[in-house]
Amino acid sequence: MMSSKDVEEFKERVMVWQKNLKTVDQVITIWLKVQRQWQRLEPIFLASDDIRAQLPDDTRRFEQIDAAFKEMMREAREDPGCVTACTFEGREELLNNFFNEIELCEKALFAYLEEKKKIFARFYFVSNQALLDILSNGNNPEKVDDYLGDCFDGMKCLEFVRGDGIPYPSKRAKGMWSKENEYVPFHKEYQAVGAVENYLCNLEAMMQDTLKDVLVNAKRTADMWDMGEKKRHDWLEDYCAQIALLATQVMWTEETTGAFDDLDGGSETAMKDYLAKIILRIKHLIERVRTDLIPDLRVKIITIITIDVHERDVIEDFVIRKIQDQTMFVWLRQLKFYMELRNPKDTSKVCVSKICDW
Repeated sequence: MMSSKDVEEFKERVMVWQKNLKTVDQVITIWLKVQRQWQRLEPIFLASDDIRAQLPDDTRRFEQIDAAFKEMMREAREDPGCVTACTFEGREELLNNFFNEIELCEKALFAYLEEKKKIFARFYFVSNQALLDILSNGNNPEKVDDYLGDCFDGMKCLEFVRGDGIPYPSKRAKGMWSKENEYVPFHKEYQAVGAVENYLCNLEAMMQDTLKDVLVNAKRTADMWDMGEKKRHDWLEDYCAQIALLATQVMWTEETTGAFDDLDGGSETAMKDYLAKIILRIKHLIERVRTDLIPDLRVKIITIITIDVHERDVIEDFVIRKIQDQTMFVWLRQLKFYMELRNPKDTSKVCVSKICDW
């Protein structure tokens, strides 16, 4: 309208509307920003005892913002006209003050969250909103349990100890469930006590120590594959998929090294005999996978078959090329990877992830 040649008759009115509409645009923009931030922070600063205790100054600041914002909203409700509400004297300045004060609260909150993330680094994997929910429910491990799947790649939840005389929420757990619904009992009872970031660090250590103990036992029983009652195709049912896969590859490394030692000792057919043993094991797995199995066990067996086929091809290549020296590059290239898996420091943390990635 301002660009029209006929605007002179009502130019002043147009200029007033132009100013008002510009103000409405600016005020609505900042109003929506303040409202979104207030909605996000209100349950955090006013309902979370942990945040109130850790950030007392910012909590008081937000309480003042909360009271003033609600009063402003009540005034706007009495006269809900958009132009009137947005052009009310001092409203834009008030909203800008709210925005600046809320930003101070938010920065303090993010700094607080950053400190928590430094203690338990897996908090970096969850959103700030989820992290706030975890921290606000730190005294309730059963609610924190809902977020374990976001913090851990494999763990889904804990198996809490429940029963007569055990208060709710339970702070004691006896095992863990994977996202594939595999259950692994802890080697000792786990207790979620103290600050949430600290007891989650303890949970991580508990998971690693438990898997290490299970792997040691899996390796011990795997040594009996050829002489015990449980052959490998039955043995693998006793262990979760990661441990079964890892123990299988540790055994292949040891048995291949043993075949090289036998070659050095004068047994000319050692590698051929080991190749026949691998083929027989694959045959047994194939026979099992053709039976009626639960889905998780079927996936586990198929995965091991896939790895076995690769191992068979490596050993077959040794036989064809008559590789008899452990220092040959073709074996060292394979051994380098598997020796990393056998590092005891990595057993529960690095090895399992490497075997799955591979």
